[in-house]
Amino acid sequence: MQKRREFIKQSCTLCLGVLGVGVLSTQLTSCSPLPIFKTVSTEKIIDVPLSSFNQEVNIVIVRDANLQFDIALIKKTETDYDALELKCTHQANSLTATKTGFMCAAHGSTFDLDGKVTKEPALLPLKKYKTQLTGTSILIYLT
Repeated sequence: MQKRREFIKQSCTLCLGVLGVGVLSTQLTSCSPLPIFKTVSTEKIIDVPLSSFNQEVNIVIVRDANLQFDIALIKKTETDYDALELKCTHQANSLTATKTGFMCAAHGSTFDLDGKVTKEPALLPLKKYKTQLTGTSILIYLT
């Protein structure tokens, strides 16, 4: 009887552990970091190679040493890209990017991948930069 109880106890612990790892891995996948492209802009243009994107994620964080805030470069289609400044329009705090949108840790504002406000206190959409697709890269115009 004692061995049976120990067996059931160990089996239940093992099942809970496997279940927990499965749930945790699902959560971690949704939180996996986005690719970051580090650069230094010249003449108010950032050149981001198309190879910066991977098949799993259509967002690249562009980190330019000359800019205070990162830029999210979002692949909408094979030929359409958006570049959004990751600066909260509420009180100019940096935003955190996820695969589904952007959030401000300071006051809780959130934005969708189009830069539109999905949760206040921010009221204005994110700043959008003009982009241009070339043969091998996307140009972001900072003017």
